[in-house]
Formats: sequence, C-alpha cells, structure tokens
Amino acid sequence: MLPYLDELLVDFDELGSDAGLVADWLGRHGIGAGARVLDLGCGKGAVAVVLARALGCSVTGIDAFVPFVDEGRRRAETGGVAGLCEFRAGDIRSEAAKETGYDAALFLAVGPVYGGPGETVGVLRRCVRPGGLMVVDDAYLLDRAVDFPGYEVLLDGVRTRAQLASHGDEILAEKLFTRAEAEAQNRRYQARIEERGRRLAARRPGLASDIAAYIEKERRECEIIERDIQNAVWLLRRIG
Repeated sequence: MLPYLDELLVDFDELGSDAGLVADWLGRHGIGAGARVLDLGCGKGAVAVVLARALGCSVTGIDAFVPFVDEGRRRAETGGVAGLCEFRAGDIRSEAAKETGYDAALFLAVGPVYGGPGETVGVLRRCVRPGGLMVVDDAYLLDRAVDFPGYEVLLDGVRTRAQLASHGDEILAEKLFTRAEAEAQNRRYQARIEERGRRLAARRPGLASDIAAYIEKERRECEIIERDIQNAVWLLRRIG
C-alpha cells in the first residue's frame, strides 16, 4: 500500500502528534528565534511548521516518505516559514547519526525505529547539545503484552520512565492521553481511512483486497491503542 499511503492519509495533518503541546513545552523552556530543532520522522511537517510560526525557530525535518516531505515543503511555503523549515527525504536510522548540536530534537509517534525508549533517547541525545531538549511521543503497556507488529518493544509505565532516564537525563514533563481522547481520535481516523479506502478501491478494483486488509489492520491497532496501551508524550533535558 506504500504508493497509495499519501492518498489514504491525505486528511491527516499531524499524524498523531500534538503540535500545540510541543510548541508550548519548547517555548516554556527557552526555544525561540535562533534555536535549531530537529524533527525525526517529521511526516507532513505539521509540527515543524507550527514551531517555526509560533516560536521563530529553525526546524529540520527528515522523513523516509517522499510525498510527505514534499507536502511539508508546501505547508512551510504556504505558512510563510519556508525560510525557517528544511525538509528532506532520508532514513532516520542513518540520518540521525549525521545531525548534532541542535537545541531540541523530536521523535513523535514514529514507532520503534531505534528500539525501546532507552535506545530512542540514546539517539536523540546525540543530536542535541548538552542541556538540549528532547520530545518523545510514544506509549507504554497497561496490563498485558501486545501481540501486534511494532508493539513488541513496549514496556510498562515504570520501566518506560526508567528507560527514558537511563542515560542520566531529566524528565521535565509528561502528558498522558485519556482513553476518551484516544477513542475520539481513533473514530475520526478510522472513518476517514475507510472513506479514502472506498474511493481508492472504486478506482482500482485490483487493490480492493489489499485496501481491506490495510483498513482491518488499522482497526485492530485502534482497539489496541484504546484497550491495552497508554499514549504519552515526554519532554526531557539532556544532562551532560
């Protein structure tokens, strides 16, 4: 489904991340004009554009999906912040090693690209200067392990927080999303995915079974998000 992912997700701007929350946190902790922010797995650039407009900082966004990178550039141009935003296509597993000295680094609802929370923070802290900020949008298990691709590395809340701080960094803030918030977002998400899927299947009948499988996978994942995990966002400061 990769060649059609941009069409299926055309209705989604932030792709799971709360740009307003990130802007508020970073602004409260000194990110403003002249600051440099790295957004790994930037998606369509919604968060980057909000940060550039709200805080006046420069944002570099990297994502492997070229249509999303192109959309990020269009959004920055339309939003009047093209001079503050740089978007480029690349594999963040390798690209992160080349990026250093940022004032803040973001890893927002990307998945287990680097492994568990300890490994993720290990990558982010190498991208920021000492005292720099890191924002991680992820989740932890509630009562039981989840048998679903991408969720194998999830830990419970206590171990997740311990892993986030395992390099000696400070957790400055935590936002936990309620089940009601997760359900409301998932209902909107699933309805739009199904509608886009129906339109695509009508034009390309040969893809109908693949589209149905994709929609079912998304439905199952929504159930897991609502029932078995706690979505959360953390703000950390690199120490040392």
